[in-house]
Amino acid sequence: MAATVSTALASTPSPRALGDAPPSPRALTTRFLDFWLLGGASIAVWLVMIAFEGFRTSWAVDQHFRNLTVTTASLAVLVNYPHFLISYKLAYTRGHAFILARWWQLIVVPLGLAALFAAAYLFYEVPVDRLSLVSSAARTLEAWGANAQVLSGPRLGDLLFTAAFNLMIFTIGWHYTKQVFGCMMVCAHFDGYPLTGGQRALTKWALLSIWGMNFVYNNIGGAWTSFAGFSYSSFDLPDVAAPVSELVVGAGFCLVLFKVFYANYKTTGRLPSPNLLAPFVALYVWWLPQTRQYEFYFLMTPLFHSLQYLPFAYKVEDARLRGGPRRELRATAIIVGVVIAGWLAFEYVPDALDSRLGTFDAWGMFFFFTAAMLFINIHHYFIDNVIWRFKDPQVRTYLLG
Repeated sequence: MAATVSTALASTPSPRALGDAPPSPRALTTRFLDFWLLGGASIAVWLVMIAFEGFRTSWAVDQHFRNLTVTTASLAVLVNYPHFLISYKLAYTRGHAFILARWWQLIVVPLGLAALFAAAYLFYEVPVDRLSLVSSAARTLEAWGANAQVLSGPRLGDLLFTAAFNLMIFTIGWHYTKQVFGCMMVCAHFDGYPLTGGQRALTKWALLSIWGMNFVYNNIGGAWTSFAGFSYSSFDLPDVAAPVSELVVGAGFCLVLFKVFYANYKTTGRLPSPNLLAPFVALYVWWLPQTRQYEFYFLMTPLFHSLQYLPFAYKVEDARLRGGPRRELRATAIIVGVVIAGWLAFEYVPDALDSRLGTFDAWGMFFFFTAAMLFINIHHYFIDNVIWRFKDPQVRTYLLG
């Protein structure tokens, strides 16, 4: 969710103009649930996990940390996967005109990703050292003192998947921070909390600095990471980039506290609501190196990010279906359909293809399982970039109304 809130629903009639109709709740779900869904629950769970981290020598404590891998894998079917698949529903059911007007994100990007993975499948075994362009780029990186392992291959399929993984890491960080910014702007709108254009811009860039810091930390030392049997290398950024990125994040945080929250309190006497603060605080808890707890960072953060997304989808779909025929039946069909589609897209279909075509035996990786995860994660960022714009009439009517 991106962009900024300018004048929200200036033309929306007041509750009095609607006769006896009750006013719409100034929330995505309810005020209470919004707090927990938008970040409050993640902060509470993080506090519990941090508190019990020092007691892991006890089996009664450590087993629950170790069981989180299985627990979050199962919860992904109900939370993580639907958060991806509902974005496809929201984008591709808006009609041909909407899709064609956003042809880059909704047509070119998925076709480009499909072409990349098709090339990886067809030419996986081609040695990278046969490709003069790649060899030249590797020598250039080495001359700059950067890590050339990202271009080493040794096979073309390895190279293409490494590129896709690094692109995913880049887009996911941007997406997380822009989603939190969207949460804050929507909550500010619901609360009637005043924010100038400069304050919105400052908040956005302070949050984006967290993405930059996380990207830097993921690319210090050129570490190797494995997923579903495939190992890929990050870039090797200078070590000094880490403390510099932390200083930028700290400066951004302090500026938001002083120039946004304190300035508004001094001018209007108003403090930001817990609902507005929850996603803001949560992002720092999720990604700061100083707050990092291993299982929470790798397992719970993606879960809570997905949970944070679902109230927005709920608000839009609920408003769209409200007053229509068979509302409950249609809403149930959407929920069940999105859950099943997510399970098919992330697990069943890729696993069936990998088993049928023997990709792990051939290349030492679950090709289709990994490709599906990368495709949906990367494309999801581009989809959200077009469907969550506050100037969009549907967003203004269904989400902010």
